[in-house]
Amino acid sequence: MGGKGGFVVLWLLFILAVLCHLGHSLECYTCLNPAGSCTTAMNCSQDYDSCIFVEAVPPKTYYQCWRFADCNFEFISKSLEEKELKYHCCREDLCNRSDATTLSGKTALLAILLLVATWHFCL
Repeated sequence: MGGKGGFVVLWLLFILAVLCHLGHSLECYTCLNPAGSCTTAMNCSQDYDSCIFVEAVPPKTYYQCWRFADCNFEFISKSLEEKELKYHCCREDLCNRSDATTLSGKTALLAILLLVATWHFCL
């Protein structure tokens, strides 16, 4: 399947990726000070467009849905009533792990589909 057929497959994959994202709410880990790593996940409401991971001093850890526009030290510190903290905001499903090594299922699917399309296009 070369030439024209490869372009059709690439366009179909692009459309699939766009449709896969429509209507999907962000999913974040949600825990307060878990003993180990957080494994509880929830779908965020439409107002929350990012996930956040916060390490505060004394040792306290937050995982939750957050507004990306409010992802700054001053707002986070005031909202969580914490003076010393490190934070990370991200905008992919389940991206707020403390080890930050997770890969979104949609991202992995898209990468695999693009590799398959490239392989078919090059044959």
